[in-house]
Amino acid sequence: MRLMLVGIPEKHAAVLWKAVGDIAANAGTLRDWRLLEKAVEQARPDALAIYLGSRPGQVLALLKRVRALHPGLQAIAMVDDAERSLVQSVAEAGCTDIVVLREGPADLRRAVEGLATRDGPPVVDGEVVAVMGAKGGVGTTVIAANLAAELAVRTRQRVILVDLHLYLGDAAVVLDMPPRPSALWFIHRGSAADAQTWSEAPPLHRSGFRLLGLDGELSEADPVTAEQVVYFAQRLRQRYDFVVIDVGSEVNEVSLAACSVANQRLLVTTTDLAARTGARRRYQALRELGVEGAPARAVINRAQDLDDEALEDLARSIGVPIVGTIANAWHDVQGALERGQVLRQCAPRSPAARDLAVLADLVAGERAGESRRKRTFFNFFR
Repeated sequence: MRLMLVGIPEKHAAVLWKAVGDIAANAGTLRDWRLLEKAVEQARPDALAIYLGSRPGQVLALLKRVRALHPGLQAIAMVDDAERSLVQSVAEAGCTDIVVLREGPADLRRAVEGLATRDGPPVVDGEVVAVMGAKGGVGTTVIAANLAAELAVRTRQRVILVDLHLYLGDAAVVLDMPPRPSALWFIHRGSAADAQTWSEAPPLHRSGFRLLGLDGELSEADPVTAEQVVYFAQRLRQRYDFVVIDVGSEVNEVSLAACSVANQRLLVTTTDLAARTGARRRYQALRELGVEGAPARAVINRAQDLDDEALEDLARSIGVPIVGTIANAWHDVQGALERGQVLRQCAPRSPAARDLAVLADLVAGERAGESRRKRTFFNFFR
């Protein structure tokens, strides 16, 4: 682990480095904290030990901006006195620990040792499935929630549903689940969380998948960067076999970043003209990301009387390959929403529930096929 000391005079820095030099590589000492952004960009440390001094608010505000660009960066705050209000501000800035300087270098060593054992090894290399809507109202959240439920039941593996439809996301409301801790908490402070928190803190739905929803006054939340979304998804895939991300229907930095890191991208649409047009435009936006292979496959929601020929015409119309259709079962879906349930709980015999089970099998089969291809590749060289 590469550690940088920030805001510490040279005479004190030497003592601190002596205390942690055998457990952390020296990434430099930065005396002027105002140069933090440039210093981190050049030195690329894994962690900072930053002295808050007499301007803790300004230092922490700069730290939050730097961590938004480097979300994997861990930070230890060093203070003269650990006042309660300051401890709260340190936690909100995403610091993993707080060191009181009067307690000496031993306290810094304790904090650095804690960083080294915080994450633990990755458990799995999971599959990220991004679900995007062709426009608002096509049923993106319902598809994502039911897909997560089917994957959890049918694969018996670890599945998490993540709501990244910022400002408008309502997955927690749809499922009648507590959205705490929220997706935004992990995005902004995830580097301060240990492996157990990533695995067990998200609430568990009765169907067997976990949820990271959205909570609070989102208009007052800190902005989310593409770097944070990518880091967030990568951390989740280390703990879950399937990460289903509801990115909503807006094309923005957050949704495109989630799609770029996903292994599979599902574009939910219907057969009406506005949805078909929206699907085509979003497909083009995903193509411009430059991802390998087909950037997305369409799921036709509320499908009625679509034979093979009609599906081929629809695929040509929107320019997106179609991977599945979900039957129009409005009463079943509405009944599930009113109860905060998924279809397999509320209406297991619904045609829409059967279609979602087929879609889950296709998504799981895609992951299994990729795993087989990887094993074949490596076995060839043994």
